[in-house]
Amino acid sequence: MKKLFTTILIACMIFALAGCSSTPVGYWQIEKVVAGDVVMTQEDASSIGLSAVGAIKLQKSGNCVVELLGDESEGTWTQGENGEITVTYGDENLVLKGSIDEEGVMKLTDDQGQEYILQK
Repeated sequence: MKKLFTTILIACMIFALAGCSSTPVGYWQIEKVVAGDVVMTQEDASSIGLSAVGAIKLQKSGNCVVELLGDESEGTWTQGENGEITVTYGDENLVLKGSIDEEGVMKLTDDQGQEYILQK
């Protein structure tokens, strides 16, 4: 009985830790941006003199900082019960919506259909 309890406890701890990997809070590096047939990667950003395509920092408070091609904007973010993440940022209240997949990759899409692929 003791061995069964220990096994169940270890399994619960593993599942709890696995669930933590998909938490949106943290610093997310934009790996690439897809706009129709055009794809911009980290290598592309470096080739035009940028240190990175950008990043999004999601804070526990619901605030965020969005960095895109050297510009930085503040905003807010939420996560719905269905897991959908909504980021609103900048003076124009631009919106990104998406989710985190099973592999821990965040995919967000803006109003013009551009897709942002991010990793922690």
